[in-house]
Amino acid sequence: MRNTSAYLLLFVGTLLLFNRCAQIGALSGGSKDITPPKLVESVPALNSTRFNSDVILLKFDEFVQLKDLSSQLIVTPQLKTNIDLKAEGKNIEISLKKEELKSYTTYRIFIGKAIADMTESNSIENFEYVFSTGDKLDTLQLKGNVSEAFTNKPSGLVSIGLYSTGKKGDSIPYLEKPDYYTRSNESGDFLIKNLPARKFLVYGIADENKNGKYDGEKEKIAFLNSPLDLSSDTTIKLKLFQEEAGKVFIKKVLAPFTGLFQIILNKPSFVSLTALDTSDRTNISETSSDKLKDTIALYYKNISDTLGVILSLDRSANNDTLYLITPKKKSAPKKIENLSLNTSSDKLALESNLKITFPVWMDTTRVDFTKLKFTSAVDSSIATTAVHGRWRNITTFEFDTKLKEGVEYKLKIDTSAFFDINHFSNDSINFKFKVFSKNDFGKVRLNVKVNKKEAYIIQLINDQNFVSKEEFIRFSLSSSNAVSIDFTNVTPGNYFVKIIIDLNNNHNWDRGDILMKKLPEEVIINSKQIKVLSDWEIEEEISIH
Repeated sequence: MRNTSAYLLLFVGTLLLFNRCAQIGALSGGSKDITPPKLVESVPALNSTRFNSDVILLKFDEFVQLKDLSSQLIVTPQLKTNIDLKAEGKNIEISLKKEELKSYTTYRIFIGKAIADMTESNSIENFEYVFSTGDKLDTLQLKGNVSEAFTNKPSGLVSIGLYSTGKKGDSIPYLEKPDYYTRSNESGDFLIKNLPARKFLVYGIADENKNGKYDGEKEKIAFLNSPLDLSSDTTIKLKLFQEEAGKVFIKKVLAPFTGLFQIILNKPSFVSLTALDTSDRTNISETSSDKLKDTIALYYKNISDTLGVILSLDRSANNDTLYLITPKKKSAPKKIENLSLNTSSDKLALESNLKITFPVWMDTTRVDFTKLKFTSAVDSSIATTAVHGRWRNITTFEFDTKLKEGVEYKLKIDTSAFFDINHFSNDSINFKFKVFSKNDFGKVRLNVKVNKKEAYIIQLINDQNFVSKEEFIRFSLSSSNAVSIDFTNVTPGNYFVKIIIDLNNNHNWDRGDILMKKLPEEVIINSKQIKVLSDWEIEEEISIH
């Protein structure tokens, strides 16, 4: 009993002592580690010559890990077999096949920011290991910038590849991976180091599938149209573009509902379309015939099974036959909905008639004009003016009613004013819009001066690269090298002047062609922003060099 009491007193005393010790203060974790690992030693040493090893050992001052290595690692010149990197404790081990190394060649293993510490994942920026199998290191550099040829915006994550000129043929980027390569950053800038004095073919590829090769018009490409003779540190600029698809073809066919097919093309084309069966030719209609487009809206009626059509794409003499299966379950709407006006932000363009577009094939013989009415708080006579109009095609109705500029109108369409070919009608609907006034717009005068008398396309573009106004000018040898261009009725906003040097005088911007060694036509975008105000004229001097 006395022993039991003694043990109990000892246990309680220990608890009290532990509690008092625990009250002394909380342990601190210390300041956050923000320092990346430091390389202590490498075996063989950095920048070694006469390199002859299968393994490279990198020793750091703390425990390290590898992060996102696949997107960071670049080895140049490229090896047939991928190198292997492994993190163990404070070391990074790099394994390669030395028998694949070329003689008298400088190799660069760029690891980027893939090496990080274990505690806070602090990465080493732009880490690289360089060595030479010869007696000296190659030290030349190629830097540059790659940007979109049409917009001049920087192009990031583009693979910039250098190919030895000893490899003959224009199909090199299709068939082979480059000897030296790097990737552009978000600003489009790139740098390739430790290059030999040699001639190279230079290509930039937006390598979507990351196979190291160019896959044709599916990917964007940039190139120098002559070999680069690298004898000193050099800076270049590359323009990225997507080659024109060689042949127009149908990508897919959609059937939103019975009565409409949407035929999607791989690129805009001029389309000639007719029914295969002569008895069906009055039962089909293509609303935007003989216009350049990449989607064909084909309306049909009185066809319940298969519709055969003959397509001529891109004004080719070769015709394709297409068989379209009419859907069984996708019924057309029983009410005519989703009517739209030819207005922008509820404003009608100057000297334009108001138009309504319907989503279905309409009965163009049947309009109840008594159920169409314009009203205006300013133009009181419009309420008593009879409404007339005409069908432009099977989906578009145009009003003849003359509307005054700068005036706000309401259009009321009562129930059953319009009918489609299935005898379904519209519900009552109201539209509110305003006709633009000349005072709503501004005017821009550009005094253009060139140093080379060629053809130019001068555009006024907004912040989204949308073309607001465009003018084609051509300077003859006998003409002055200066001209003034007036852009009238310009919607207020911020604009830039875009100049396309139209080398072939076809009034269009032409892409490049790598097999023809043809670069895309040059595009210049003036850096000065032009602010257009309502009822105001602004004048700008533009010099094209």
